[in-house]
Amino acid sequence: MPVQVIDGAPETLLPSHLQKVDLKYLQWGCDQANKYFQGTVILSYPLTKLVNGTEFFKIVLQESENSCSKTSTINVLFFGRLADDCGKVVHQGDTMVVAGFNVAKSPSANEDDRHCCHLEVSEDAGSAVYIYTKPSTVTASETASMPVAPKYTYTPLNHLKDGTIVNLYGAVKFFKPPYISKGTDYCSVVTIVDQSNVKLTCTLFNGNLDALPKIYKIGDIVRFHRIKVWDGTKCPHPSWKVLVEESDLEGDKVLIHQLRNLIVDILVYDNHVKLAKSLKVGSFLRIYSLHTKQASAENQPDVSYVEFHLHGGTCYGRGIRVLPENNPDVKELKAFMDSVNLAESQNVESMSSMELDGIFSNLSYQSYSQRCQELSVTVLTDHQHLDDTALNTILNSSVPQQYRIRAKLRTFKPQKLYQSVKLYCSKCNSLQEVPDGDDFDLILRDCAASAPNPEVHNSLWYDSEVWDTENQGQRKIAVHFVKHDELLQEPEDTLIMVQGGTLKEIRKLSRRFKCIIPVRSTKEDLELLDLSAPFLLQGKIWHYGCKQCSNQKTIQSLSSLAEEEPSWEPTEIARVLGIEPLQYVFVMKFTLDDGTGALDAYLFDYEKFFQIPASEVLTSSLLQEKMEMIMNILCPPGTKLDDLPWLECFIRSYTVKDGMEQQVCYQIFDTVVAEDVI
Repeated sequence: MPVQVIDGAPETLLPSHLQKVDLKYLQWGCDQANKYFQGTVILSYPLTKLVNGTEFFKIVLQESENSCSKTSTINVLFFGRLADDCGKVVHQGDTMVVAGFNVAKSPSANEDDRHCCHLEVSEDAGSAVYIYTKPSTVTASETASMPVAPKYTYTPLNHLKDGTIVNLYGAVKFFKPPYISKGTDYCSVVTIVDQSNVKLTCTLFNGNLDALPKIYKIGDIVRFHRIKVWDGTKCPHPSWKVLVEESDLEGDKVLIHQLRNLIVDILVYDNHVKLAKSLKVGSFLRIYSLHTKQASAENQPDVSYVEFHLHGGTCYGRGIRVLPENNPDVKELKAFMDSVNLAESQNVESMSSMELDGIFSNLSYQSYSQRCQELSVTVLTDHQHLDDTALNTILNSSVPQQYRIRAKLRTFKPQKLYQSVKLYCSKCNSLQEVPDGDDFDLILRDCAASAPNPEVHNSLWYDSEVWDTENQGQRKIAVHFVKHDELLQEPEDTLIMVQGGTLKEIRKLSRRFKCIIPVRSTKEDLELLDLSAPFLLQGKIWHYGCKQCSNQKTIQSLSSLAEEEPSWEPTEIARVLGIEPLQYVFVMKFTLDDGTGALDAYLFDYEKFFQIPASEVLTSSLLQEKMEMIMNILCPPGTKLDDLPWLECFIRSYTVKDGMEQQVCYQIFDTVVAEDVI
């Protein structure tokens, strides 16, 4: 069974071929087929479903042996049936063993301060999970060894100072149940009061919610919503009037018209829309973290107005609360509103309401189309200060420039997503296709036709072994094991040079050894193959060099790395061998349309946009499915333009020479796919 719940020691019932791996030795690109990782569950997220219907479950494991280390925790992602099975039985404090996992770079490592990689677990990858449940009873000796809870000094709320870390103690006066704030992060809002009679609103995140009742519900991606509100006072500035059909308004139309100079329009976004739609006319509300913006009309810059927005997300307690009729604040507000003389508000101001409506009507439509659309399926990573620019404006602007846009992905190329992965040289800016494995196999077989030269076997920095293949015309395979301090390293840390092996044999060796360099022998020395073949194999990733920019050195240059404590990083190996490495990149063409115009923008990205390493896509069916799922969300097949999701992007314009003419091109940058899409 892929998931086993065991009552016993973690070492029991594990297959004998599995070897334990520590976090400090865990890195993507290395074979983990016979490895397992063990840790304690310190945090689990709700079982949910991806957009394609696949079950998804996320936990955080802490490595007990190195719990004091900065990277003692790692994210573990479960997919499919394993996600469903583990989501039902995993509890905080359980010891878990994960085997047969895939290792990928963690896109949230900089934010959550966990390991730079995460583990991906699924039945398709042949994964197995062993859960050792936390004992329900505690012996006397265990009780005696338990640490005593430390005594805390609490700070009164009226003594709080900015930038300090304190312990607080108080009675809860208000509690907002936890809900999604960003990706899989949860937050809650609690207001407390202490003996100093000072109220403090606290926002709690993730692990701090363990003691609170949880509401696991991911907000829908929806359109904005509007409510009109009035608190009995008059706004000192003209307020932004949203263009809306009169038939769409709810409530007393006469009263709405009577209060038109007193009420304000508030735009409500994203996860707050569901509650906003359910509000009843006459309800008393408390709106948290409402964003106001003062702006000027384009045709009359001396006339200012105020916009009110309740943006998506839950940062700083952002949200809406309906107050009950017996709330003291409601009683006070009702008494004040009843005392207001509405007739006075109908007096003619310095500018009539009809004139104000004329100023803001065109501006309201523009703001409606630019700011109040569906939640974007992409996220900007920089330059937040830039305003959106329409595509027809960009098409008629000078080059080069940078823009922030909001558009829809009408089409993209290539349709076969694996064809988007290319090899790029940063020195000469050349692009080339990733060579086919069959081509590499032909090069290897051609080299295998020549017998290894025994004169170049064994040296001060490598040991050599030669094997005869059976039933293959007595073909010989030579493997040269690179040493450090005249000693061989563990296989998972060893660089080997292979001569005479076929592609199948080299792939088998790559599951055992950290790095492989294919070589052939001359009369004097070993040498690299032609750069049509990869110069280095690291797990399933093949590293290529640029033929034009590389200035190859002899294989003896590797001895300088062997003298140090070798990590066998591909960039270092390429440097000492005089090779200019080629980088795996995604190259795609997006046709973007915002209703004002359309343009083709190129995506040229290593791993940020999809948050998937381009170097791993071609050898991982799981990542290929993930990429296909993402593109089906960005550009659902068979969907009309009006129903496509919005993409918020940065694009830059530049020129390239096309013969004797200059051609204007556009490139997407500093943009990533939103976490809830991934």
